[in-house]
Amino acid sequence: MNLSERMRAAVNRFLLAGVLAMPAIAAAQDSVRQDTLTLETMMHKLPEVMVRGARPVARAERGMLTYNMPLLLRQLPADNAYEALTRIPGVSDATGSLSFAGSKLTLIVNGQATTLTQEQLAERLKAMPAAQLAKAEVMLSAPARYHVRGMAINIVTKDDAGTRRLSGQAIGGLQQGKYAKGFAHFYLSVQRGKFGLDAQYQLADGYAYGESSRIARHPLGNRRVDYRDDTWQKSFGIAHNCRLGMNYAFGRNHRLGIAYTGEWSKSSTDTRTAGSSTSGMHSDSRVYLHNVDVNYRLPFGLALSGSYTSYRTPQQQALAGTMKAGGGAAGTERNLTSGSEQTIGKWMFAADQAHTLARGWGLSYGVSGQFAANRSHQVTRDKAGDILPGATSGADISERIWNIYAGFSKQISRAFSLDASVAAEHCHSPAWDKWRAYPSLNALWKVSDSHILNLSLSSNSHFPSYWSTMSNVFYSSTYTEIHGNPGLKPFPIYNASLVWQARRRYTLTAFATLMPDYAVQLPYQAADRMAVIMKETNFDYSRSFGLQASAQFGAGKWLGGNAFAAGTYKRDKSSHFFDLPFDRSKLSVALGGTAAVKLCRTQDLRLILSPFFQSKSIQGVYDISPIFRMDAKLQWSSGDGKWGVRLNGTNIFNCRYDTHSVQGNQDYRMKLNYNWATFTLAVVYKFGGYVEKKVKAVDTSRMGH
Repeated sequence: MNLSERMRAAVNRFLLAGVLAMPAIAAAQDSVRQDTLTLETMMHKLPEVMVRGARPVARAERGMLTYNMPLLLRQLPADNAYEALTRIPGVSDATGSLSFAGSKLTLIVNGQATTLTQEQLAERLKAMPAAQLAKAEVMLSAPARYHVRGMAINIVTKDDAGTRRLSGQAIGGLQQGKYAKGFAHFYLSVQRGKFGLDAQYQLADGYAYGESSRIARHPLGNRRVDYRDDTWQKSFGIAHNCRLGMNYAFGRNHRLGIAYTGEWSKSSTDTRTAGSSTSGMHSDSRVYLHNVDVNYRLPFGLALSGSYTSYRTPQQQALAGTMKAGGGAAGTERNLTSGSEQTIGKWMFAADQAHTLARGWGLSYGVSGQFAANRSHQVTRDKAGDILPGATSGADISERIWNIYAGFSKQISRAFSLDASVAAEHCHSPAWDKWRAYPSLNALWKVSDSHILNLSLSSNSHFPSYWSTMSNVFYSSTYTEIHGNPGLKPFPIYNASLVWQARRRYTLTAFATLMPDYAVQLPYQAADRMAVIMKETNFDYSRSFGLQASAQFGAGKWLGGNAFAAGTYKRDKSSHFFDLPFDRSKLSVALGGTAAVKLCRTQDLRLILSPFFQSKSIQGVYDISPIFRMDAKLQWSSGDGKWGVRLNGTNIFNCRYDTHSVQGNQDYRMKLNYNWATFTLAVVYKFGGYVEKKVKAVDTSRMGH
């Protein structure tokens, strides 16, 4: 057989084998189709739990607990950034300000230093949509580079640089407590490539109401005089808050930001007291605030920031009242007028440098300076128009604070990291001139994928308010006097905490707080006259030790939430509180949390409950009765998420604070309810969204070598 014949035979055999194999191939294809159909059918029939993943809401990193806010807010919705922070396990604002594990939290926005107060930052967050938040970093010991110390939350907003976007939120509604108040919030965010702009505006117009009562057996000389009064306070006011911020991203880690914040408000308050004393007081006040913040970040890790705040609060007050004679005591009459004004000018600048080094090392250092001028005065006149020297004073005080710090971080191994810093600070004012050092440490140990330990040590100082250091007397009623204290001094705060996080859902925190020279306003019943003196004084110390446990929970798509329980042992000691030294201690328990229940399958209708309970506790000479507060929110959102209706109840059981001092010869009880039960109906409208900037790709296939 020649070559051509052999080739022809081979081709024939190949074709014959192909024909014979076709049934087998067809059978195999049918089998594959059947397997595919079976797999698709099985996937469609699988229960959801088998295909759904659980992304962690929180993780421990670099000595802090970082919360994924968009993920957290899917479980526990919120309309504004401040409300969103209360969704973090263990964070509560039941006492009027944000706290964690019983300690007050300092707020930071995008890690930027500012001269705005914490109350002013809180107002900014209340106007910011919760959807703007990217993450929240809960730091039990804030590193020195943040220019704050102690427990803090750094709120990180979303970075839209490089996109084209227009979005915003408008909220309007009515708040009904004892009286009504109207409000409106507006937020706008514009991003055009490298340039970004955000604007906020808040308006509140209406009435506020509060009540208080005092029950006392006053130690007048060698006898006791029974005293009781009830006070009602009604105020009407209008407040405007605005913010305009602009930023430009020159490139990666190269950005300039400028923001202006302003506040203008006026209020008129009428206070009536009846009982053992009868009085009426009327006051008119204004608030003028202007703030400018500038931040410039360069690619090589240098951050420059500056801030200026101008704050002015003029006030006029008239008090007319009498106190009944009792137990042989002479009656008292007060007919006073006063005018006061606080004017504060505050500058701050900071320069911070960070380096990322080889082998997991990081280095940071910087300097900051803060300069404040306090120009304040108060003039009080009696019925005849004569000036009362004890209630008249002025202040012209300049304060300087210099701070220099250095810190390092090190990823020692895959499981262990360290972040430590120390700051040296010099504070000078007419009342004090002192250097202090503030070390901080965060040590993180990743025991396993499910268990993390974090040790934090920090130190801080608390400075008294400018007004509380003036040598003036403010008469809030015929019986109550509020005294300034020129000798009041700052006090240091030392915190230590150990956090164990299990399965990223359960957190146990052991904490200790030591505060030598702690200061707070306390009452003292004078023995030479019918008057209770409210005065802020320094203690020997205040110490707190405790445990807090928190957990996240959920059941399908209809229930989500978190809960916490904390136990705190507190000891307060003062050897020089008037003639009444005290050394007191108490163990108290706090329970709270947030639960969101989805009420309808076809509509986004949710009920959110936030209960808070605290057992009997102490503060100096005060015994504070148990507190129970319940907030509730019923909210509906449209299918596209643009429209929403909210019905909020705050302090719906109208809980009041009940304090009692029975130390030594004191017998003074005060009940306060300036957070009156309120119900709010609001309509929310959200608009805009992302439109990604399209960039033509550059062909580099023939470039390089």
